[in-house]
Amino acid sequence: MVPVCGHLGVWAGLYTLAAFLCFSQLSGVPLGQPLPRWEAMLCVFLTATGVYSLDRVKLVSRWLDPADALAQPERYQFLIPRSVSIRLIAVILLVAAAFAGHAFHPLAAALVALAALGTVIYAPMPRRKTARVKDRLWLKNLYVALGMTLFCALIAVLAQPQATNRALSEFVLASWVVLALPFAAVGSRIFFDAALCDIDDEPTDRRFGTDTFATRLGGKSVWNWAGYGRLAIAVGLLFARPLPATARLGWAVAMVLGMIALRWRHPVRIRDTVDLRFLPEACFVALILWFNQSPMS
Repeated sequence: MVPVCGHLGVWAGLYTLAAFLCFSQLSGVPLGQPLPRWEAMLCVFLTATGVYSLDRVKLVSRWLDPADALAQPERYQFLIPRSVSIRLIAVILLVAAAFAGHAFHPLAAALVALAALGTVIYAPMPRRKTARVKDRLWLKNLYVALGMTLFCALIAVLAQPQATNRALSEFVLASWVVLALPFAAVGSRIFFDAALCDIDDEPTDRRFGTDTFATRLGGKSVWNWAGYGRLAIAVGLLFARPLPATARLGWAVAMVLGMIALRWRHPVRIRDTVDLRFLPEACFVALILWFNQSPMS
């Protein structure tokens, strides 16, 4: 059952949910609570699980990427025979996400559709003569980091009570620093994690012409500088004084502990471990905020 959840994108959905919690807690949106409203969390989780499932089986079978199947044979031995059913599951998840989003703001449903479209643009079919977004160094990881962070940030803002269009504009203009710093922290974290996940695919990416940091620098170098990058984020949060003190200190500790746990375990296949590590960190910070009861101090 655990591998199946990984194949279907559930772990990636939990990772995106953790990114949403991280942004919400660091920005104090909404209302500085330990957790956002449940409809927003459900919307984020269902959207991410749906789009990752869709990305893995594509819109039609002839668009499946042989590089993916070669890099993760066990995963695609499960996915390919069930591709039609998984596409249906992905659509159901995205529709459910849209309904959950519409429960707190009509624009949230549109964001779900845009997230699905963004996934199709990322790697719609196998590489041909023209490189895809997925094949370009820097752009590959930036696309994922910025897209996921922007989705989480917009859902966090839309999930505020009384989020009328005018009130949202006024809030963003008045609080842009408090929103920009968590955006940078979460986006950087996702960027480094995405680079780490590419270590798993280094041999096949090299063979099929997908340009990643792992193919350029080697897995060991990426492992090291991604660790230093996450440590830099943690240290930066200590000095990000416009953000709620308890949240930023909690996240600084959580990121260091998460990095230590990853290096201690040092799995052979790193992707699922990276996906699963983020949510316990978010739960750790939520507990701190819950017991402290002063996230805006």
